[in-house]
Amino acid sequence: MPQASDPARDHAEASAEVAVDRTASQRPIAHLRLIATSDLHASLMPYDYRANRPNARLGLGAVSQQIAEARGEVQNSLLFDNGDFLQGSPIADYAASARRRRAHPVITAFNTLGYDAVTLGNHEFDYGLGFLSQALAEARFPVVSANVAVRLGKSPARDETFVPPFAILRRQIIDREGQAHLIRVGVIGFAPPQIEEWDRNAPDGGVRTRDILAAARAWLPRLRARGADIIVALAHTGIGPLDPEHGTEHAATALAALPEIDAVIAGHSHQVFPGPDFAPSPAVDPVAGRLAGKPAVMPGHSASHVGIIDLQLERCRIGARRWQVVGASSRVGPRSPCPAPATPALHRALVPDHRAALAWSRRHLGETRVPLHSHFATVAPSAALALVAEAKADHVRRQLAGTSWEGVPLLSSASPYRTGGRSGPGNFTDIPTGPLRQRNLSDLYPFPNTLVTLLVTGAEIATWLERAATVFRQIAPGESDAPLLDPDLPGFAFETIPQLDYAFDLSQPARFDPQGRLAHPESHRVVGLRHQGRLVRATDEFLLVTNSHRLGRARLQDPASVPEIAFTDAERVQSVIAAYLRRQGSVDATHRRNWHFLPMPGTTVTVAAGDRAERHLEDIAPLRPVPLGTGADGFAHFRLHL
Repeated sequence: MPQASDPARDHAEASAEVAVDRTASQRPIAHLRLIATSDLHASLMPYDYRANRPNARLGLGAVSQQIAEARGEVQNSLLFDNGDFLQGSPIADYAASARRRRAHPVITAFNTLGYDAVTLGNHEFDYGLGFLSQALAEARFPVVSANVAVRLGKSPARDETFVPPFAILRRQIIDREGQAHLIRVGVIGFAPPQIEEWDRNAPDGGVRTRDILAAARAWLPRLRARGADIIVALAHTGIGPLDPEHGTEHAATALAALPEIDAVIAGHSHQVFPGPDFAPSPAVDPVAGRLAGKPAVMPGHSASHVGIIDLQLERCRIGARRWQVVGASSRVGPRSPCPAPATPALHRALVPDHRAALAWSRRHLGETRVPLHSHFATVAPSAALALVAEAKADHVRRQLAGTSWEGVPLLSSASPYRTGGRSGPGNFTDIPTGPLRQRNLSDLYPFPNTLVTLLVTGAEIATWLERAATVFRQIAPGESDAPLLDPDLPGFAFETIPQLDYAFDLSQPARFDPQGRLAHPESHRVVGLRHQGRLVRATDEFLLVTNSHRLGRARLQDPASVPEIAFTDAERVQSVIAAYLRRQGSVDATHRRNWHFLPMPGTTVTVAAGDRAERHLEDIAPLRPVPLGTGADGFAHFRLHL
């Protein structure tokens, strides 16, 4: 729990400030800068482990000088991280798999750069609570989260939170006259409440969560009562409506509207605020960087940006408060096109972990006879997804041999996790023929999810694929160059099941909305669903191999019809793929063209892919692709004929 106030110390601090105030001719004015990163996803060193080559534009190291400069420009500053820092890169996978005595490399980086406080994102829980607790034990800064608990009480304020809900940073602040004062900065953290479902099947148990706003309303008055002069919300949540639904994943705007909060650092959705990612509204000012009138930033992801909020503070006496915000500005600084090297201290601190991660990532696992890529994984069957699906199915098939489940038809799903999107044109899997190494697993399957096998009906399988089809926009027959994919949905929302044959009717609207809720009951995009040549009936039974995160999303989307869990052994998907490759030695990753779009003569759509996508046009030959060149966004664009 947060440190309790010390009355004697508080009296001494107040007396010292009164003494300063008596000599001042006016109320002191001070400038406090808040510097923030978010959604780092363990991007630390200027090295692309997946491609096995240096990249000076990658990682926290690429913005460490920028952070140092932002600090050096002002007398008073604080540095925060907004969560999703422990997962997302091969160095994180190495840290989670190795028997280590060193601190986690991300914690080492934060300690070295002198972070003042951080909060937890949803991906901090991916490796389990034991691993997370061990990693945080090395932190030399407060870690806060007010709505994530190990045990819920009768009210949010009585929850046993996983880490303290808030912290008060007592700092010396220099006013514009050069006088020193005390300021108490309250820092409170929040994470998406969906974590409770997403990680329910974690090996060492999950956590409980509260609605973000319910937790905020319970804890913020206590934070103010403890003497916080200003309050900063580290909100690992997206920018949503001012009056959201209970349990919303995107609560940053509504948080900003709470009277106790002075500034918001948002995240989770990998967007940039202030900036053009957001349309203006009465509660959202994407030019000035204001949410509900409060200064706010969302600094992208993977150290793409640094968020900066400058607060103008005036010393006052409002109850127990010593300072209030009288002016503010918000901005995000993108990573420089020619970034300076990491600060010497950060480089020295991370070199041992970097070298160890390199050796680990280069371990040989097997060979592939065909390229494995994700450039067109959302528009045609993919060898990369077929490999992942078969590795998962092979593991479960071996585990269920001789059991009562052995005779039930076995299906396995796979999703394309690297498909550009907000992560840019470099965010595609592109593994050439030849050796497959440990680092390629982070490319094929970047999340530490565990396997889960569900007992499903034919009707449930059809619904599963209908939700996957939500990524496609509705296309009117005869349209020309209509964008195929919904830009508001990530590519990994798509899912394929290679053991089935089916088609998508794009002339139909999506049956489900982006949250997975039924939107058009009359619509059925999935047609001709067959298994081994026979039409799938609604009552047919199958085993579906998926992962723990997908199961969590299924629970959230339709809690009333969650399939039965037939088998789980807590094996991580990456480990399953690695074991499969070692057994096979060499894989050709052959894949059937098991799904396609229903023909729409005279209709064309456009898609974006990576800069090496033209090498793989034969994979989408039935769609008669036409290269349209590279756009200003850096993506290679293609016209496809439906």
